[in-house]
Parts: sequence; C-alpha cells; structure tokens
Amino acid sequence: MSDASTIARMSAAKLRAWLLARMRGWEQDPPVSELHMESPDDYVATLHEQSRDKAFRARLEKAAVATLAEAARGNLREGPDAHAVRCLAELVDTLELRAAESTLREIAERGAFGGHDGALDHDAEELVLFALAGLQTPGELYSKWLALWKRELPGLWPVVTAGLRISDPERALGILPEAVERARRNHDFPLGDVLWAFATDRTYKPGAIAGALAGLSNEARRRCRDALAALGAEKDELDVWLPDHGSEGSRTPAWARRKKGPNLPPRLYDKAAA
Repeated sequence: MSDASTIARMSAAKLRAWLLARMRGWEQDPPVSELHMESPDDYVATLHEQSRDKAFRARLEKAAVATLAEAARGNLREGPDAHAVRCLAELVDTLELRAAESTLREIAERGAFGGHDGALDHDAEELVLFALAGLQTPGELYSKWLALWKRELPGLWPVVTAGLRISDPERALGILPEAVERARRNHDFPLGDVLWAFATDRTYKPGAIAGALAGLSNEARRRCRDALAALGAEKDELDVWLPDHGSEGSRTPAWARRKKGPNLPPRLYDKAAA
C-alpha cells in the first residue's frame, strides 16, 4: 500500500504511472476513508492540499496535466480511459491547473463542443466542459459555447451556461431569459443553480441580473424566485436579484414606489451594460 511519503518520493515517471492507474480505477490505495466513498481524484487533491513540499506539489500538478493528455489518447466513449479523463478533469479543475486548458479543449472538440454528438462518455464530457469553463482564456471560446447553447442538447445546457458566463460575463447575461424558458420546458434543467451562479458571480455589478431578467412575466419571475429560494436565497437577496413586480406587473424599482421598503439607489436596478 502506498502512503503519502512513498508517493512524494516517486520519480516523475512513476508518479504519472501511479496517477493514471488510480484514475483508471486500477489502483485503489491509499483511500481517504475506509468506506471507499470518494472518487479516485479526491485523495490526490487532498494529498496536494496537505503537502508542505512545494516541489512535490509542482511535480504532482505537472503529472496531472501530463496524465490527462495520456488518458485522452484512449477510448473516451467508455472504459478505463474515459473514467480516467472524468477524474482527471475534475482534479485539474480543483487544483486550478491552467496548463491543462489546451488538453481539455482538445478533448472537448472530440465531442459535442466540436459537433461530434455522443462521441464521448457523457460524464467525462460534462466534467471536461466544466473544467474547461473554469480554466479557459476569457473571451476566446465564447462563440463555441454559444453555438453549443443553441443546439438541442439539454444534458449539456447547464455547463454551457457556466462556459458562457466565465468566457464573457456581460454577453452571457443575454441568455438568461432563454434559460428561464428552457427550464419551463425541460424540468431537469437546474434553473436555481444556474441563476445562483450568475447572481453570486462577483464580476457583475448590483442590478445586472435584475436588468437581464427585467422582461420576464410575473409567472416566470415567481418561478425564478422559487428556484432560488429553494437553494437558500433570502428575501433581501431575491429582491435585489429579481425584484417582485407585484400583481400589477409594475416595472418601477423599489426605491421609487410609495410604500415601505428598503431605500435602494436607482443604479441598483440599472440594466447590465451591453
């Protein structure tokens, strides 16, 4: 059984071999818990986090990127390499390894991102896209994400919203009304999660989300508020993100109404910049 000190002393080649075997599911030890409930990448992420050896952490990061590229050369529809890519994509995302961006993009291009539907294991594809969304060069892939968003691939829509938002936050606001409509038609679409990600993204100024969704009907607005409330959003947060227009559907911001309530500045409700 390998322990942390043994792994830390491995050569670069042995470290990559151990990492690939673990991500393929061939190497089970050492586990994080006796219940074996963790995924293969969890222990590696914990090992990286707890190590105080900067040189080892750097070698581990380099090995993770190299191992992802090696696994990507295999069969990614199913089997051990598809499993390895799934775990390694999650690992490089957790460790925020931007050096993995090009490999992630190459893998994504083999799937729906490149117009090849069903060419990749679904879970692997989803995690590759999620990692790519977080590690991408801002603005560079926006048109690719948008093209994927326009296609009838509901299983990938949630991660595509993340890709759009991180690539170009301001332009991504434009897809929010459509996301609300898609959630109405596709009950598996996680509307609350998507709205929460936009609403809590510090890139946006106060009022940006409210402005992007200003044209919603009262019924759609209630669905959005309910979806966010189900995730724990408080009323004061909801009133900022999605002001309640009331039964008459008023578009007048709270600060301008003649009733009790928070005295919020007008700019809080300004539409997001184009």
